[in-house]
Amino acid sequence: MIVTAEIQAAVATATGSPLSIQVVTVLILLGLGLAYFRFLGGKGRGLAPKAGE
Repeated sequence: MIVTAEIQAAVATATGSPLSIQVVTVLILLGLGLAYFRFLGGKGRGLAPKAGE
């Protein structure tokens, strides 16, 4: 999976790096995660009604 490869590459880059590089790496990964789940949330809202509605 592409996301797994990106995470592994980011972890390899951050290991042994200065703190600033690690912070930037974490922020990039959080941003990618947020964008990914917003995309899924936007597509999945109309597919299935929630229980009780």
